[in-house]
Amino acid sequence: MSVASASAHSPQLECPAEQAVYRLQTDDGPLEIGFIPATTFISAASDLYLYLTTMQRTYWFSFSVSNGYSGMTLHPVSDPVAASAEGTSPRELLQEYFGKVEDPVENEIWSSLRFYALDTEMNFLFEPPLSGELAPAYVMAPEIGLTLWYQPQALTEDATAERDSIPRGIFSLIECLPEPRDKVKL
Repeated sequence: MSVASASAHSPQLECPAEQAVYRLQTDDGPLEIGFIPATTFISAASDLYLYLTTMQRTYWFSFSVSNGYSGMTLHPVSDPVAASAEGTSPRELLQEYFGKVEDPVENEIWSSLRFYALDTEMNFLFEPPLSGELAPAYVMAPEIGLTLWYQPQALTEDATAERDSIPRGIFSLIECLPEPRDKVKL
């Protein structure tokens, strides 16, 4: 699967994070990332959920940020806009996937869930997007494909999920929705 080269021009869109749409074009079709506002507390790091839509399905994540030499990590969650999640927080999928048994694969999956946000000058940002703040120009989770290839069931509620092949790449801000995604059907 090859990826279309990144544009040499910085995106000129200024958009609130909760209305931003990012794309990475592949030979198999577009991949999309965006954010929706949470209706209940999800994380001290961000009040937004991130979705990643591939050719097979949509994956959902919350954010965490480490202390010290900071980094952002995605936490897979159940669909926060599903009827079953109304009025509650989505479930933490990795806790369910691994249960109480310690598994060395769990650390490998966590390392594949690093998230990066960049400004128009390609400088790394150190905080995840927040509602009402300007969206980053670019976002990426370059190692997530490892887990989507070998253990996609860890990142979705679908226990029968098959390999989901996505390339490493940078998602560019390509659209600003007229209203936040939670009011627009995915």
